[in-house]
Amino acid sequence: MDSRPDWDMMAGAKSVDDEKRDGFSAIFTSIFQAFLPNAEKPPLMIDFPARKEGTKLIIDPAMTERVRNKFFLESMIPQYAENLKSLRGFKFDWARSDPNQDHVYSNQAFTHKLNEFGVIHEAEEYNGAWGEPNWGTDGRISTEVLPFFGQHLIFDESKHARIR
Repeated sequence: MDSRPDWDMMAGAKSVDDEKRDGFSAIFTSIFQAFLPNAEKPPLMIDFPARKEGTKLIIDPAMTERVRNKFFLESMIPQYAENLKSLRGFKFDWARSDPNQDHVYSNQAFTHKLNEFGVIHEAEEYNGAWGEPNWGTDGRISTEVLPFFGQHLIFDESKHARIR
């Protein structure tokens, strides 16, 4: 979260359009706008969880914690564990070779945290990268996702799905 944005560009932005020059900064600006809004700080209208002083990145621990607690699913498990336990089906997967290894680590941490709180779920790290032949007839959508839904959803006469 701290290494991807271009903090100098964000701090010097004259408009939200300035963020479009860097995809990661635009993504993180959106995250910060959702979780660290500050209408008194135009043009991005956010509090920054970090800032640059020369070449050194200074992290604001309080702001970083606010984002983590509201954005990272792993951080929300203690608050929502009982609700998650009421689900009749819960499954997710991730690509071992995701170009953003943060996704791999965060999914691993997420499944461990779910286990820690006794939330029954299925989690799988598959060999490959996101989007590889997952969408074809032999891909994960057909072989993993749709069968999971077929096992856990019931369709009634009114054609509305509900969880078993």
